[in-house]
Amino acid sequence: MPPRDRGNTAFTVRTENMLFLADAGPSVFGDMYRAGIDPARIDTIFLSHGHADHILGFPQMALLQKFITKDPPLRIYCTHTVRESISAITQLAFPEAADGLNKFNWIELAEGPRQSHDLTDDIQLTTELVFGPPYMPVLGLRLDFFDKNVSLAFSADTAPSETVASLGHNCDLLIHEASFSATMQPDISPELFFHSDARQAGQIAARANAKRLALVHLGNLQTNHRRVLTAEAAESFSGLILVPDDGDVIQLDVAGLSPAAAAL
Repeated sequence: MPPRDRGNTAFTVRTENMLFLADAGPSVFGDMYRAGIDPARIDTIFLSHGHADHILGFPQMALLQKFITKDPPLRIYCTHTVRESISAITQLAFPEAADGLNKFNWIELAEGPRQSHDLTDDIQLTTELVFGPPYMPVLGLRLDFFDKNVSLAFSADTAPSETVASLGHNCDLLIHEASFSATMQPDISPELFFHSDARQAGQIAARANAKRLALVHLGNLQTNHRRVLTAEAAESFSGLILVPDDGDVIQLDVAGLSPAAAAL
């Protein structure tokens, strides 16, 4: 449940040749408009898992496709289970969009072993199972931009996971959830909820040797105490720690090159 003035956790990655969306919760359509991003320009979607706050915005994205011409068609990277879920939700919520689902380019992701897919000649997507609930497989994400020599990783919803540390090895930006605070919520064990606190996110970022850490998936308490979260993460991680607002832009490429940015 996001704070009342925040949307669900999602981000876009923009390059000269791609507009990529990671996760699509119920607020994502309006969130993109508020961030100055036209949802019709999205050409690739990654869905980390099937929880409502990560997929319920998909039916609007599917309906939008009826009114635009996209060539090549929208690409969707998700597991078979997630595809079944979002297809069923779309058929119930927007039956008029259901016939368009088969026109999308579905790329099925395995619920486990690491796998890589080329998004373009210069961009590679890598996914692997992270430490989520047994009834809901969750995939972490890495994107490598070989032409820019930069990379980012995304934890999705996870308890502290060595998979994330491995996926994020030497990355320029690790986007990691921090659903809890170790100091403000000492009686809560994040692992019981298959989530992490900011201290654990910092530990994973340190093991990954990431350059920057962005803390996301925050609740009301965490959003109102950003300095506390930053201090917790900094106990282990010495790189730059960010607690982005909705619509913030993080530029990943080096000076003098065209933008490759992640908007949180």
